[in-house]
Amino acid sequence: MNHRITYLNFDNSLTEQSFLQKYPHQWIGCSDIPHTNGFCKEESLNEIRKRLQSNKASPLVLIGNGNFHYVTYLLLERIKKPFSLVLFDHHDDMKQDVLTLISCGSWVRYALERISNLNKVVIIGVNEENKTAKLTKIEEKRVHIITKQKVNKFSLYETIYEVRRFLREEKNIYVSIDKDVLFKTEAHTNWDQGNISLVQLLFLLENIVEHYQVVGIDICGEYVINHENRFKQVTWEYVKMNEIVNRTLLKFINELVVVPQESLLA
Repeated sequence: MNHRITYLNFDNSLTEQSFLQKYPHQWIGCSDIPHTNGFCKEESLNEIRKRLQSNKASPLVLIGNGNFHYVTYLLLERIKKPFSLVLFDHHDDMKQDVLTLISCGSWVRYALERISNLNKVVIIGVNEENKTAKLTKIEEKRVHIITKQKVNKFSLYETIYEVRRFLREEKNIYVSIDKDVLFKTEAHTNWDQGNISLVQLLFLLENIVEHYQVVGIDICGEYVINHENRFKQVTWEYVKMNEIVNRTLLKFINELVVVPQESLLA
C-alpha cells in the first residue's frame, strides 16, 4: 500500500534527495528551531512535538541525519497501545546523560523511563565498543542488544529467532532504522558505521515484520551537507547513495508493511 510519508527538515539533508519527492508526502520544517543538534533543550523538544501534532505526522517518518534520532522518542509517545521497539543502529543510544536533556545518544533510555506503553526494546547491529548501556536485572528483561559481531556470527534466521524469542507474545512493534548500521560502501552517515549489508537489513526486516503489527517506522542517518563539503564531488555521491537506500527501504515498506494510519496513534 502507498503510505503518505512525513519528511522532517532539520538540516536540508533530505531536500537534496529529489527522487523522494515522487512519493505522497508532507514536509515539516524544523530547521528554525534552536538547540536541536545532537542534544535538545526541553522547550525545543516541545516545539518539535507541537509541529508533529499540528501537522499530523504520518506513521512513516524520515528524520534526517543521526544527530536528530531522538525525535523517535516523540514518535513513540503517540502510540496508544502497548508496543515494543525494534531498532537497527550501530550504537545503543542508551547513554545515561548527566544533563536532563534528551540526546541522540540517550533517547532509548529516555523513552524506557517515560513511555508507559513501551514494553521492550531490541537493538540490532550495535558495535561491541559502542555499547554504553550497563543494564540492571530489571532492564535486562526489557532491553536486548544483538551486536553486529553476533549478526555476523549467526545466520540471519538465528538473529530473527533471537528477536522473536525475546519479544515473545508482543503484538505491536515500532521499527527505527539508523543507516549507520550499514557498510559505508552502501550508505554514508555522519557517524562511525557498521558492517551489515542492505540485503541483510531487508532480510531481517521482512522476516521480523511479518510476525507483528507494525505501528510506525522511521529512518535516519543522512549525510550532512555544509559549506565545507558542498562543492566536493564525493558529497553528492554520498547523497545519492543514501537516496538509493531510502528508496529501497520505502519500496519495501510500501510493498510489505501495513501501517495503521490512525488507529494506534494519538
